[in-house]
Amino acid sequence: MSRLRLPSLNALRAFEAAARHVTLARAAEELHVTHGAVSRQIRLLEEELGETLFLRDGRGKALTPRGHLLAGRLHEIFADLAQTIDDFRQDGVVQPLSISCEPTLCLKMLIRDLGALKRETGLDVKLFAAGGPVDFARDRIDLAIRRDDFPIPNDLYVHPLADEATGPVLSPRMAGDRPVSDFRRLPQLHSMTRPDAWRDWFRRTGVRPVRAKREIFEHFYLALEAAQAGHGVALASVYMAAGDIAAGLLVAPRRFVPDGTRYVCLSREPFDRDPRRRLFASWLARRMERLSRAFVGDDPGGNDSEEDGSGARS
Repeated sequence: MSRLRLPSLNALRAFEAAARHVTLARAAEELHVTHGAVSRQIRLLEEELGETLFLRDGRGKALTPRGHLLAGRLHEIFADLAQTIDDFRQDGVVQPLSISCEPTLCLKMLIRDLGALKRETGLDVKLFAAGGPVDFARDRIDLAIRRDDFPIPNDLYVHPLADEATGPVLSPRMAGDRPVSDFRRLPQLHSMTRPDAWRDWFRRTGVRPVRAKREIFEHFYLALEAAQAGHGVALASVYMAAGDIAAGLLVAPRRFVPDGTRYVCLSREPFDRDPRRRLFASWLARRMERLSRAFVGDDPGGNDSEEDGSGARS
């Protein structure tokens, strides 16, 4: 059986780089060739394939629909090829699992648990702090830990970890001997990454909000740091606050309650294909489950119906 004749590898590389950078000049810079060389390689590839890949007009170049499809597949293929060569050069050395994790969860829980992970599983991992959708090929990531508050692509494999649960936290000094309901009158610390978190918590618990000063921080972990410093009360994920609560840096005047989302571990390949992926995901799920059992449940404070400062119910 004769092999299928493939186009020139240089032509394929030139096309993929040009499609990714949009401009031929940047593709040429990446490949260390001239602008004209990239243009010739793309023209040769189009002749080999018998169709146009770029639409050329006075405004520049744009991919055709089939050109866009080919560029995406080539991007994945070249990324896999690069990973294969990297693995080969390691001469059989098993590389750490590369894990992308939401920044605050990474800082407040996962990094602190790396020692326990190594002791209990023997796994070595390399952590990257990132949130939202992940490009496994581009970022060379094995696993991604995310909250499922965005559409997860159907071609990814999902290992459930734990239901998200949130609750108010503040510094022990600020908490003092206040009644449990008094925290509502303290400055509320909000995060731009979860702008509706407080409103959702009040709705789910039935606790009546009162008028309070609001401070908004760009990231979740900044709001938690501000709470530790005594600037107000933050609404925290149980998995991000548990370590600081155990260390006496924060207190939780209420129990944590589920917010309707959950944490998942995502993989581009089946978890059963790589025992390390399954081992890590199972270990993390058990660890998060223990925290959930310790902090999540009925709120002993009950519902509050105190009046706000103006005398009106809110």
